[in-house]
Amino acid sequence: MIWHSSFNSRLVQITDFLTTAIGFVASYYIWVYLRVMGLNLIPNQFEIKIFHFYQIIISSSITVVLLNKYHAYSYQRFTSLITECVNIFKALYNTILLLITISFFIGDRLLPRSYVFVSFFSLSFLFLIQKTFLFYVASILRSKGHNRKRIIIIGTGTRALEFIKKVKENFSWGLDILGLLTGDKEKIGDEVLGYKIFDHYDNINKIIKEINPEEIIITISTRRFDQLRLILEACENSGIQVRLNSDFFGHLTKHVTIDNIFGLNIISFDFWKQNEFQLLIKRLMDIVIALISLILLSPVLILSAVAILVQDGRPILYKWRIVGYNRIPIVSWKFRTMVKNADDLKKELMKKNEMSGPVFKVTNDPRILPIGKFIRKFSIDELPQLFSVLKGDLSLVGPRPPLQYEFKEFELWQRRKLIVKPGLTCLWQISGRNKINDFNDWVKLDLEYIDNWSLLLDFKILIKTIPAVFTGRGAR
Repeated sequence: MIWHSSFNSRLVQITDFLTTAIGFVASYYIWVYLRVMGLNLIPNQFEIKIFHFYQIIISSSITVVLLNKYHAYSYQRFTSLITECVNIFKALYNTILLLITISFFIGDRLLPRSYVFVSFFSLSFLFLIQKTFLFYVASILRSKGHNRKRIIIIGTGTRALEFIKKVKENFSWGLDILGLLTGDKEKIGDEVLGYKIFDHYDNINKIIKEINPEEIIITISTRRFDQLRLILEACENSGIQVRLNSDFFGHLTKHVTIDNIFGLNIISFDFWKQNEFQLLIKRLMDIVIALISLILLSPVLILSAVAILVQDGRPILYKWRIVGYNRIPIVSWKFRTMVKNADDLKKELMKKNEMSGPVFKVTNDPRILPIGKFIRKFSIDELPQLFSVLKGDLSLVGPRPPLQYEFKEFELWQRRKLIVKPGLTCLWQISGRNKINDFNDWVKLDLEYIDNWSLLLDFKILIKTIPAVFTGRGAR
């Protein structure tokens, strides 16, 4: 919390407040200069009134509160400059939104949108300079011996060795290792990478009194919870900061949150990195692109429907019963490209299945209609699924959704592909989906997408999908 911060954090908060205030004032003069230059960004003259100064004070205070919310004033020694800049952009974005809201409620409806626009970029520029400057100044000061932390490491295993190496490689973190405590009494007195093992960690109270560390770094396995409790209690009683470099979470989790709900300590594990803002952008992309595609491709949809109707009658669409996000059964629709009794004939063709695992694939499937071969070659049969994208059941980019009966045969590790929303295209599409005959390889591509997901990756997949569809590469 802001009122519990150290002197350095308070100093940074005051600096951020002043930077925001200066940014708003500077934005006004930039804005006026642009008007003088004849850019006509401002339709009417904008008068500065006394309540605008109150707005600046309120907005500057809000910026500091938001930066605190994004942990900008928490432990900065391990925080990268990029992370700090991202937090700045988030805070400024929300500050500008609140500024617009405040202006509306106090009746200042003449506040030009162009000024708000200029303010955002001016503030972003000033904060980038400020944060970059402070980041390197702090690193230089720590390198010269100022603002350093004296720490003791609990544990002498692999995790402790890795931590010591990182501290040595990053002297600007400002961490001075005083020594280590061990769980093996035979190691007492030995050295680890030049640092002495003082004692057994059962004697941590004595060590705290003798050495007076500022922080304790725990690197022992959390399987020893009984011993951890003793260490944590000793540090709590002494008022010493504790940090846990744990193997408890392994490499499975992407995000861990700890909440206190009505006195209950709840730890939540997310096995996929989720960024609400990026997910919002992804959803907006889905809606916009799906809507535009349906409008532009409506002639293709109509011609395909007519062709199927003429060649094999109704139904035109195939009811696709699949499993969606979080393993919830959903229904989507595709153009019917096979004979009407295709599902019944599939049982007779199972012996010709070319795909290992629960999915089915056969070359020159006899169930496919003549017009269906053309429709499938260019993935036209997938187009009705754009309505499912608009609805929110599917995404444009995501793992291929399995049929409901296929999902029942999935191995446990294969089910992880459904921790995200399934999609119309993914890595398997641009990798030549019909070159993959092992279902495990298919799932590995989906998991690779999940573990490396970003908006940029989605964009790359969408771009690469276009030539794959138009050339009919890898389709049957």
